[in-house]
Amino acid sequence: MSYPWLGLAPDLVVGLAFKVLMTLWLVAVTVWDTLARRIPNWLVVPVALLALGWQAYEAVRGVPGGLVFCLGAWVVLYTMWRAHVFGGGDAKFLMALFAIFPTGQFLLLFSLVVLAVSIPIIVVRHVLPRLSRSPRKAPSPTPEQGLLPTAEALRTRGQNFSWTFALPGVLYLWVIL
Repeated sequence: MSYPWLGLAPDLVVGLAFKVLMTLWLVAVTVWDTLARRIPNWLVVPVALLALGWQAYEAVRGVPGGLVFCLGAWVVLYTMWRAHVFGGGDAKFLMALFAIFPTGQFLLLFSLVVLAVSIPIIVVRHVLPRLSRSPRKAPSPTPEQGLLPTAEALRTRGQNFSWTFALPGVLYLWVIL
């Protein structure tokens, strides 16, 4: 079956529909996180489980690489969440992303994009304010301040950086796939 009115073959239509749906999902997660400062389970867990199920299906068919990569990424992300590197919603969102795109190519793109976006944010939020203070006014760190935030600090003062995670997904969908 072809779609002459679109001038596209069925595989192209399915691929285009996948890209559009995934982009809409990435935008929905980002908008929800921006407005509510949290990512609800109902928005990411079904996608993560569906993608994990697809990777398990592919493994049964004799292509286990995606499942192995996905599970390895999930272990790393869970460990980072437990260490309070980011919140639970971000961890589940990232788990869904790495279940959908379980490749080293996506990991490299993800790392480069997040790094490129994070450096200016870090400079503006943390370096420039310190440069503008006089040395006598610089606050001294308190003993309870650690390198990483506490779980309570993530819950109450966490930042909405899901857009930095969604951006590599959109780029991967439309530029690389």
